[in-house]
Amino acid sequence: MTIIFLIVLCFSIGNAQKEKDLINKLAPAYREWLEIVTPIITNTEKEVFLKLKTDRERDRFINFFWKIRDPNPETTENEFYREYMERVHFADQYFSIGSSKRGCLTERGYYYLLLGKPLERQVFATQSDIWPMELWFYKGEEKYGLPGYFYLLFYQPEGVGDYRLYYPGIEGPEKLVIPSLTKEQINRTKAIDIIKAINAELAKAAVSYLPEDRSDTFSSLSSQTIIAAIKSLPEKKFATEYARNYLSYKDYIDVDYSHNYLTSSAVAKVFQNDGHYFIHWTIEPDRINFAENQGLYSAVFELTIRLEDLKGNPVFSRTEEIPLRLNREQFEGHARQRFAFQDLFPVLPGSYKLLFLLKNKTAKDFTSYETNIIIPEGLSEPFLSQIILYHASKSLNDNRIKAFTFNRKEFLVSARNEFSPAEKLSLYCQLLNPRGLSKETVVELCLRGLDSADIVSCQKKSLKEALNSNKELIFEEIDLSQLKPGYYRVELSLIDKDRIKAVQKDNFILLAQPALTAPWVYSRVHKPMPSVEFSKILATQHFLKGNYREARQLLENILAAQEDQESRLLLAKTLFALGEYKDSLTIAIPVYETTKDREAAKVIALDYAKLKDWKSALVYLEKLMAEATEVSVLNLAAEAYLNVGEKEKAVALLEKSLFLVPDQPSIKSWLEDLKKNK
Repeated sequence: MTIIFLIVLCFSIGNAQKEKDLINKLAPAYREWLEIVTPIITNTEKEVFLKLKTDRERDRFINFFWKIRDPNPETTENEFYREYMERVHFADQYFSIGSSKRGCLTERGYYYLLLGKPLERQVFATQSDIWPMELWFYKGEEKYGLPGYFYLLFYQPEGVGDYRLYYPGIEGPEKLVIPSLTKEQINRTKAIDIIKAINAELAKAAVSYLPEDRSDTFSSLSSQTIIAAIKSLPEKKFATEYARNYLSYKDYIDVDYSHNYLTSSAVAKVFQNDGHYFIHWTIEPDRINFAENQGLYSAVFELTIRLEDLKGNPVFSRTEEIPLRLNREQFEGHARQRFAFQDLFPVLPGSYKLLFLLKNKTAKDFTSYETNIIIPEGLSEPFLSQIILYHASKSLNDNRIKAFTFNRKEFLVSARNEFSPAEKLSLYCQLLNPRGLSKETVVELCLRGLDSADIVSCQKKSLKEALNSNKELIFEEIDLSQLKPGYYRVELSLIDKDRIKAVQKDNFILLAQPALTAPWVYSRVHKPMPSVEFSKILATQHFLKGNYREARQLLENILAAQEDQESRLLLAKTLFALGEYKDSLTIAIPVYETTKDREAAKVIALDYAKLKDWKSALVYLEKLMAEATEVSVLNLAAEAYLNVGEKEKAVALLEKSLFLVPDQPSIKSWLEDLKKNK
């Protein structure tokens, strides 16, 4: 235990030093901002702020920070910011006296900034028997774990320096009393009597921060609990979703949107459709802001989805526009429902980070969601897919698919997993690898209370009974009426000969009152595999992962079925990656002649460069440079000019390249060599 403690202690010290080093590297204005907001900044917000690289990123983060605390975002003034800065001004004015720090950075300043002005503030600065003190009396926010009313007591040890918070029970009232000039020992009882003679309420606070404590019995637990609840207020009061995802979405958000982050609920889960893995997702903003015009309600959304491997390399990226238009009847009919955007896309096996960014271009607000995704590969053991808990299901007439649709059956899913007491809960899961399971295998479904961890119900079925012909496990209409409102967990287990072979879990909330829990869903409908749309997505993933032969096969299949310029360009890139430069040219040149696409021109120039046909490469490189300036094009053009004997042009392009991006060591070295050999 001692060794573990020392390891944890060293880790904590190391983290604290690392944080201190990061703060010291900040510009003075940002260090000052961090100091001022210390009482109200959450751990997540601070961690993210210290990871930011540029002042622009920091400025935008600070705007988010205050905006998320604005009680009335619709007004021009941020009332929270105004009040907080008034607290800073007051603390600097009154708590700096006798201190070496700014008043807002003292201990009194910390609690004043966090809690605001107390209902009462009594100052005891001229008493001969006790050290200088201040007694503050607050009305507490009970929803955040504070009592209805409580005290805070600050004192000035030895009568000099900063006031600091007094901890009942740890220090004791005798700490507040000036030692007697006689040899009489001041014990706890004597100290309380001395303080009570000055002020009865002060004596009460010296014993306990709870005013309703009626005896002089010392109560350290209640006081410590109050202090702990106060310090945890930022984590309870302020949403941090925007901060957790800021590092991912900061480069995608325009200035117009930068203050308008909406919280949302979202889920992304992996299932198989037609033998391929798909990510099914839903994102539900806390509210949707529409523009109204003569009874028509409209909003135009822009959705960006980005899938990266664990090294940050893109594997899939898509941006699309989603226009919503509702008449008055639709708008009013769904006013009490949450709106859910849902969709799916195929994905190759691997481990990924998934990012969603949903912008309302009409209302200039946005929300985001980020999660990690694991797609299994080469399953050797029985494997259960993730679970979905659904509100209802319906059969479909055709084999087209959309989010949370399997084998011509659509499931109504909510990201929040909230259920009304009048509802029946249903569950869907896939058995992806049944090999190795015996005839004795059973499927067990249990509900467990998260508050008590007690199992509230369990049901068992044999695998043969539970599994349908599509290798699906479906438990329908589980009765919730006998459960108390609260948080629960569903556990689905495969048990073979008393051994658990696979298990999946999901949480849900049972509400206290009937409510509309199922969302109103916007979901795109797709043709099933092997559709051109999904094949193209998989081909792109194969290409970006370096699986060029697999990408080529998929792309050739697409082009055999129909003409598609996007697939043809990707095939040209794939052939280049495979070293088949002439075949790549054969594909890329018609694409460029038809579309004038810059990417096609780049592939053609690269193909000619690899074939050492520098003059032909320059034809396309000069077209590219005439349209726009790209460092990679400048560098390749410099190489081409050098190979056709135009050294001065090559030098000029390399100088321009380094001017645009100075951090290119190989280009810098190359340029220096060229200049030496003039």
